[in-house]
Amino acid sequence: MKLLTAIAVAALSLPFGANAFAQSNPSGLTRAEVMAQLQQAQAEGLVPARNNDYPPSDAEIARNREIYAIQHGTDGAGATKTAGAPAGQAGAASN
Repeated sequence: MKLLTAIAVAALSLPFGANAFAQSNPSGLTRAEVMAQLQQAQAEGLVPARNNDYPPSDAEIARNREIYAIQHGTDGAGATKTAGAPAGQAGAASN
C-alpha cells in the first residue's frame, strides 16, 4: 500500500516539478541589444569603472572617452578635457 501511495504522489508531482524549471518569460533583451548597450556605455565613458570608483567620477568618464576614441579611431569630438590638458594631449600625457 505504501508503494502505491508513493507512486501516486510521484506521478502527481511530475507536472508541477516540470513547470518549476521551465522558463516562461524570456529575457526582454536580445544578445545584440545588450552588446549595443555595452558599446554605447563604453563610448560614453561609463565603463569600465573601478570597484572603488563607482559611480565613475567626471575625470574617469573623460579618461574612458579618450581611451575609447583612441581605440576605435573616432575623432574625439565628444571627448572632454582632462586635468586642464586638451583632449588629444591628455591621453598621451597619461601613457
